[in-house]
Amino acid sequence: MRDTRHVFRILLVEDEAADAEILLRSIENEFASDDSRTIDFSVASRAEGALKILEQEDIHLVLTDVRMPGIGGIEFLKRLQALNLSIPVIMISGINSLDTAVEAIRHGAFDYITKPINSQVLSARIHRAIRMSEILHQNWALRRMALSPEGFESLIGVSEAFQSLLRMVQEVAEIRSTVLIVGETGTGKDLLARAIHDRSPDREKPYQVVDCTRFPEGMIESELFGHVKGSFTGAVADKMGLLELAHGGTVFLDEVGDLPMSLQSKLLRVLEVGEVRAVGGTRSKKVDVRFIAATNQNLEERVLRGEFRKDLFYRLNVMTLKVPPLRERKEDIPILARHFLVRFAREFGKSVRELQPSAVTDLVAYDWPGNIRELRNVMERAVMLCRGDRVSPQDLAALLPSLTQAASKTDSPTVGPELLRLPYSEAKQKVLEEFTSRYVEGKLAAHGGNVTHAALDSGIPRQHFQQIMKRYLKEDK
Repeated sequence: MRDTRHVFRILLVEDEAADAEILLRSIENEFASDDSRTIDFSVASRAEGALKILEQEDIHLVLTDVRMPGIGGIEFLKRLQALNLSIPVIMISGINSLDTAVEAIRHGAFDYITKPINSQVLSARIHRAIRMSEILHQNWALRRMALSPEGFESLIGVSEAFQSLLRMVQEVAEIRSTVLIVGETGTGKDLLARAIHDRSPDREKPYQVVDCTRFPEGMIESELFGHVKGSFTGAVADKMGLLELAHGGTVFLDEVGDLPMSLQSKLLRVLEVGEVRAVGGTRSKKVDVRFIAATNQNLEERVLRGEFRKDLFYRLNVMTLKVPPLRERKEDIPILARHFLVRFAREFGKSVRELQPSAVTDLVAYDWPGNIRELRNVMERAVMLCRGDRVSPQDLAALLPSLTQAASKTDSPTVGPELLRLPYSEAKQKVLEEFTSRYVEGKLAAHGGNVTHAALDSGIPRQHFQQIMKRYLKEDK
């Protein structure tokens, strides 16, 4: 029977044969029962040989010692970055040096572990690196391909979650029913609404957008339904409302959860009988429109609190599309980032043409609370500030708040006079305690205080991570 498992290739750069053997056995044992992939190894004792292997083979992950004869680990890492290879690198050192760890991360290392190798820690780090490698390799392969299916040029993504959403968009576009799009702020709900209209049989008909947060309560009724001359101060002429202007086409109600209660009953009537009456008018007019509504709120909870009409909710909730946040479709982050980079480089007339692999790693590691809108803003500013032809981690550092906080928390401690007065074992323990405290604080900051995510990112079991928190972090109460 043909083996259909994916081959994942790891390059190990280690000059100590015994250490290389231990690492190889540990990795083989960890993945022996993995039915989804086969692990293939290449081994080099020096960085010079590793660079030749990288030229000849398709490598997905590099594990390299820091101290080697000839080209050292940090210099090897710099050369990898210069080659612009999208490969995660895990640095390995026999010296528990925070300075070395910080330097490795600054030069683009994905992770850093120390000898003697703990098999559980190694396993956790490699699993995370494999996930990152798959994202980076997918992005690298797709750079020469179309980023989105025909008809969805403004919607970019290759993740299964996003592709599934696009398939649903295609299905609902062909059926003239009401659609409710739900998702966090910045996820692109407005682009999906437009895509539904553009793929519908009514694509040549009007498309009107109503931002329910934009107009004061006293104005939105006039915007939606229109008004007659003299119906209120300032109504100097008859005005047709957006619903009537959209006759035969589509009305997009953006952030419908913010629609005032006083207008919800009137909107419900339009949905039920297809009629609108202008402010100050005496007769109703028939309108034939399709409604697409979007919200970043939980409308069911608003219904329970009496803030949104239940009957209107049911009328809007005929077909529901849930847009995943960017943190749940990380495969799409490198592609979206590069899309924005190319766009803004052209807009600003700059020669920026690429992202360094370590910059991509930083983008993927960030949680993006503002979703695609935040990513767009970050890339716009990064391109604006970039002085070379590639956006580096340094260009992003000040633009990604949680990464900046984490970095500031993990600055390396100096060996000051107070440490030099202590015996070696006590001084070492003090430095390790300080490092542990800063490391845990930095990880928590990087994940917005989420212990589960911080523990997972650290490669430490959650229970153990909590024990470290209790031991080393002082609560300010």
